[in-house]
Amino acid sequence: MDGLCMACMKMVASREPQFVSHGLCDSCASAIESSVVGVTSLINRFDLPILYMQGDPRQVVTANQAACDQFGKELPLVEGRRGGQVFDCIHSFTEAGCGKDQKCEECKVKNAIVDTFVTGTSHRAISTTLEIRMHGRDVPHAIEVSTEKVGNHALVRIDRFVRLPAGHCS
Repeated sequence: MDGLCMACMKMVASREPQFVSHGLCDSCASAIESSVVGVTSLINRFDLPILYMQGDPRQVVTANQAACDQFGKELPLVEGRRGGQVFDCIHSFTEAGCGKDQKCEECKVKNAIVDTFVTGTSHRAISTTLEIRMHGRDVPHAIEVSTEKVGNHALVRIDRFVRLPAGHCS
């Protein structure tokens, strides 16, 4: 399916579904990837929260303003952190830490992001429930993400992040 590059507006042939950016040509993807300022400019075009992540170690390079607003954090408290640290997932507070705790092995969000890095496959609307530490309490949240590989990095769009009612079971 062909479309317009969202950065330069030239026609581009889509190879892999691009659920987050909805299409970047190779030239713009390379240019954007080489500059955090370029990435920030691109992802700030989106109303939904976007994390721009590196694969090794799997950490947030930068995020858009919507992501900072969603998680109530300034950009320096998001950059260089693992996704679960940004969300305040309870497993990011364990000794092993985010992505390394035994419970993280079954995390659908982490597994979708890892698969995007390993295979280049985009994922859409991956849903799970995470226990989020808020004001010293663990509160269940429904989270839904979409992923897309851009060069050696990945865009992770937070499609949904809502607090669930008390007593909700995972």
